[in-house]
Amino acid sequence: MPRTAPSRTRLGLVAAGLLLLSGCGGSEPEALKPMEPEVPADLCATVPAAAKAGLVTNSDSDTDGNPIAACSLRSPDGSKGQVRAVITWLQLDDDVTAEDVLASQCRAINRTEFKEQAGFTAQGADKACAASAAAAGTDSATMAAVKDREVVTVRYTSDPPGTPAALQRSQQMLEGVLSSVAG
Repeated sequence: MPRTAPSRTRLGLVAAGLLLLSGCGGSEPEALKPMEPEVPADLCATVPAAAKAGLVTNSDSDTDGNPIAACSLRSPDGSKGQVRAVITWLQLDDDVTAEDVLASQCRAINRTEFKEQAGFTAQGADKACAASAAAAGTDSATMAAVKDREVVTVRYTSDPPGTPAALQRSQQMLEGVLSSVAG
């Protein structure tokens, strides 16, 4: 005997109900986890202790849009020598945009003041660039790196030059941040 439209409808509703019930069960679904990495609340805490020894630190974060975190480091007031550094961490939406931001950071280095460090690599980075300058009793370094969708930059100046040199201390800072927060 052929089925009528109402019995096919009931059969469809019973099948749909069974499918819904089979998805519900005695166990709770696994909780959603935030995408890694999260914005570091204290970027300065990711800088290795040796690289920030003797410096005053201050961190700031913004989770809106492309999340960003910043760390500023400086010599204490009244210090004989003056060290100033700024580290930024930026997480972008995709790899291409992150590589574009890195390229922009590398192009922005003033080649009339800074000597490019050809072949520069940073542990934990997919790509990196760096430059340094020593003039008028000041030692400076600037560098940037990308890891996945994250770009980290370091700008560092020491007046007079300190130990380790600006380039090495900046690299310690960069690699410390990359190893701590890069996904």
